Amino acid sequence: MARLPDRFDLQVRRARECADPARQADYLLGSLVALEAWHFLNIGTKENPEPAQAELGGGPHLLVFSDAERIEELVRESGSLPEGEPPPVIAILSVKAMPWCLGQAGCAGLLVNPGGENAFVVPMDRLEIFHAEWNQRGGRQASGFWIPNMTSEEEDFWQEHGL
Repeated sequence: MARLPDRFDLQVRRARECADPARQADYLLGSLVALEAWHFLNIGTKENPEPAQAELGGGPHLLVFSDAERIEELVRESGSLPEGEPPPVIAILSVKAMPWCLGQAGCAGLLVNPGGENAFVVPMDRLEIFHAEWNQRGGRQASGFWIPNMTSEEEDFWQEHGL
């Protein structure tokens, strides 16, 4: 069954349509960093996790997913996940995922949401530049404002929507 585009997919489409081609990777990485966590397909064990990679023209690329459900769909479609078992997922907070990916020896880049129409590739050197610039600006995952006298429900709403 076809997947309905989510907020991340819409940001990817917008970046592809509107972004300056020279800065497109920055917009795409910005969308990725705005997520709470990056998800990786675990081909290792629980005790010794190992992220899945795909061989592309420039070398091995880490498979990164914007949410765990995409991994479940991929694994279920391949028929390698028995019914009722959870998918083998490695979830890393976005702030920690960038340096973790940069520390993966031999990887040439990231392949984000493989298999979908909104998949994209980010070379590792572009991720390194983005991470350095991001840290230079303060390395905040999100910035916002506080509205006094909000109820906890209102605050939860704003937190849930990343505002």
